[in-house]
This record gives sequence, C-alpha cells and structure tokens, in this order.
Amino acid sequence: MTGSSPSSRKASSWTRYVYLTRHAFQMELRQKNGLAGLVLFAIAAVYTCYQVAGSRADADAWNALAWVVLLFSAFNAVSKSWPDDSPEMRNYLIHVVRPHEWILARITFFCLLLCGLTCIVFLAFTLFLGTEHLSGNQGLAFFGGMQLTAMAMASLLAMIQALAVRANGGFGLIAVLGLPLIIPVILIATRYGMEILNGVAFLDTAHNLLFLATLSAGFGALGYILFPYLWSD
Repeated sequence: MTGSSPSSRKASSWTRYVYLTRHAFQMELRQKNGLAGLVLFAIAAVYTCYQVAGSRADADAWNALAWVVLLFSAFNAVSKSWPDDSPEMRNYLIHVVRPHEWILARITFFCLLLCGLTCIVFLAFTLFLGTEHLSGNQGLAFFGGMQLTAMAMASLLAMIQALAVRANGGFGLIAVLGLPLIIPVILIATRYGMEILNGVAFLDTAHNLLFLATLSAGFGALGYILFPYLWSD
C-alpha cells in the first residue's frame, strides 16, 4: 500500500490550517456578544481617555494612552473561553489535527482580530483626542507601528492563552504570564510612537519597527516549536 506523497500531506496540512482559522472566526461570530463586547470595550476605553485628558492631550499623553488602550484591548480579546478549549474537544482535536496547525491557526486568528481592533482604537483616538500630533505622514507611520505591535502581542498572547487553557488557569494565568513578557513590546512601541509624534524622521526610527517584527516572528516561532510538547500532555 503506497503512502501519501509529501505534496499531498502538505496540501492536507494547509487545508486543516485554513479550516481551523476559518472555524475560529466562525466561533467568534457565533458568540454574538463577543465581538461587539471587544469593540465596545475599545471605544469605551478611548472615551474614558478623552474624559481624562481632553481633546487636546499633549504628545506624551496621546502616545501613552494609545498604547495602554491597545494593551488592555489585547488582553481582553484573549481572555474569553472558547467551546474548543473544553477538555472533551481538546481530546478530540489531538487525534484529528496536528499541534502546529492548531497554534498557527490560533496565532493567525488573534493577529487578524487584534489588527482589526487596532484600526478601531486608532480611529477612535483620532476622533476623540484629535489629530494635531499626526501631521503629514506621521499618522500613517504611527498606525503602522500599532499594527506591528498588535501582531507581536497576538503571537505572544496566543501561546500564553493556549498554555493557560491547558493548565486550567483562566485569565489570571494569562495576566501573570503575559504582562511580564509583553513589557519589551510595549517599551519599544512607546519609544517608536514618541519619536514619531516628536517629528523624528521615519527612517531614523524605523529600527523600532524591525525590533517589533523580530519579536512577532520570534514569539510565533517559539509557539510553533514548544506547543507540540504542551499539546500531548
């Protein structure tokens, strides 16, 4: 009996990855209050910042508040429990999908989800707190930094959430493990944003984006390598 060819196995793995990613979005949309709650939380957080700082916050406050809102929106997005995270479903998935496919699909889902939330946060900030610090291409550069930061957060928090689910730790474990590890991402993002808002040329601060991209890829690779050991426990 002839075994399946490498190309067919690769195609099958890709098909399962696409299915798992699409399934993650279907599960999110099926929970009608889930996505609406994330959007409402992000907008409410920005509105709270507006009430505290006003519509003419200086560049330092504008920058700091933007990253704080993005940080808490990211943790709020990964804190929800999924039906797929139940012990019965996990026992089933062990036999039908590979751990690499599952963790890559979860990372992809969180990356797309947080990138969408980032768009909402940025638009809400420009609406409530103004755009006087984002003249010319500064707005586009700042927005690009927020997107890369969101992807770095998603890569890290997807692995942390998977670990918390396997350990039955819930949101408390996500916060305990995630906050210390996410500090380098926030520090780099804050420095990049501050330089952009202070008028530093993009080419002179683009190395911060390279650091963020490296962290995002590193977190994703770490999850890809380590998650199979967690998957079989």
